[in-house]
Amino acid sequence: MSGAILHRRLLAAALALAPLCAALADENPAADSPAARRLAELGLSPSAPSLGGYLASLRPSPDQEALVRTQIERLGSDDYAQREEAGRLLLRQISGITPFLEQALAGNDPEIRWRAKRILDQTQRESKLLLGAVLAVIHEQKVRGLAGPLFGAVPFCGDNHLRLALRKALAASATPADAPLLREQLTAADPHLRIAAIATLSVAVGTEADPDARRLLNDSEELVRSAAARVLADHGRRECLPVLVKLLESAESPVRLGAIQTLRQLTGQHFNYRGGYDAAERRAASIAAWQTWLARDGATAPLLFPLRDAAVDLGRLLVCDHSQHLLIEFDTAGRKTWQRNVGNQPWACLGLASGNRLVGSYADRTIVEYDDQGEEVWRAEGLPGGPTSIQRLENGNTLVACTEGSQVVEIDPARKTVWTVAIEGRPVDARRLDDGNTLITLQHSQKVVEVDPAGKVVWEISGLGMAFSAERLEGGTTLVCALGHNKIREFDRTGKVVWEKGAFSNPYCAQRLASGNTIVVDTTGVTEIDPQGAVVSRVQMSNVSRAWRY
Repeated sequence: MSGAILHRRLLAAALALAPLCAALADENPAADSPAARRLAELGLSPSAPSLGGYLASLRPSPDQEALVRTQIERLGSDDYAQREEAGRLLLRQISGITPFLEQALAGNDPEIRWRAKRILDQTQRESKLLLGAVLAVIHEQKVRGLAGPLFGAVPFCGDNHLRLALRKALAASATPADAPLLREQLTAADPHLRIAAIATLSVAVGTEADPDARRLLNDSEELVRSAAARVLADHGRRECLPVLVKLLESAESPVRLGAIQTLRQLTGQHFNYRGGYDAAERRAASIAAWQTWLARDGATAPLLFPLRDAAVDLGRLLVCDHSQHLLIEFDTAGRKTWQRNVGNQPWACLGLASGNRLVGSYADRTIVEYDDQGEEVWRAEGLPGGPTSIQRLENGNTLVACTEGSQVVEIDPARKTVWTVAIEGRPVDARRLDDGNTLITLQHSQKVVEVDPAGKVVWEISGLGMAFSAERLEGGTTLVCALGHNKIREFDRTGKVVWEKGAFSNPYCAQRLASGNTIVVDTTGVTEIDPQGAVVSRVQMSNVSRAWRY
């Protein structure tokens, strides 16, 4: 039996033995979603008692904690059999043991450190996947009554995608009756608890949370002030504006990014602020423009609220291997978690918030959507050219760049073409913009164009080299990858390069993440860089054509 299968069975056994998860055989079956199916495989149902039992197991009781510490100590026993038995017992615990294993890694005993590392590697990925699935099901099915247990899970949501999933789960689960609990968390020592509490309180009681948010505008942590300001912005409260403009000066790029995203959504203004990555001296002029606007127009300018939800990050990286005809998925640690043979030469892929995956096979001129189990759920065939990019639109239609057919088409769920634009120059990438225009990358023409719904070119930048992808960013700039260049470049509306980072080997495509980091695909694999260009993570592999983080 493989280690992965054994681990899954041990996890199922551990959950089945949890006191709060007992007697669940009569619960309603889980809904048909990837996350719900994962839980069903492990004996969990989409109910408050079942999911609450799992969340409670993340925080062991004092007796359970003492037992875990004892087993970790036995990993260093002089007796080999005791060391092995301690390892097996720890593998059966799964939930709630990560902090103790991480402490063991900092210890002095090399045997304990080695064994703790092996156990941590085995359990951590499965634990994160399970926690993510639990949070997703609570959000999907609006499972009420879990605000308390969810706040107990905050320390286990260190990854950004888990924090986002936790906040969505809290928003779905909390009710006005949870207001006292939520207000209690507003004074918690952990700033992430305060952030989650004010965001959830706003959902639970609406504008009644505004006085609480106003108090947090003076919080000692900038991230908390930003979260409180966003709550007020969502309700159209102008007192958030000075705080958000001040946060543009923060030394921390995540704070600056959050502030500018809220300001842009609320006011519709930009002032060429690229706070996620510009140096302080380059930000100064934009900050001055924001300050001028605040003094002149802040009291009277129209505000656009409620705000849009942030994108969901499931912590997955989807990759096309065009040589082996594979669609592959990795987790945030770079470990392969999913793989499927697909059509010939996959050159387009997209991960969906539902957990499904879209892939376009260039040689077959097809697009297929697969669910979490790798089962086909939708297919579009006979495209006018091989697809090299896919975008699932908010209306459920799919936008496709059909390269050899010199067309960009929009297909509805019934596979009917509802919009098309014929364009020469080899279209290799297409993105529908918020205003209804479409951004198209033309490889042979070495340019990026923006066309209106009638297909008329209303903007372009040329002389880019063999351009292969372009993304319109929130600030109005355009992120471009071009073969033959060793850098990814960001252009303003005049065609001026305002940001560039390298070095890469023929970058094919790039994706700007909500964190401000950027995913880049080149001939050596997939690399994530921060705004300063430092490598954050890397998946090294050849024959990658496209990738998508979701």
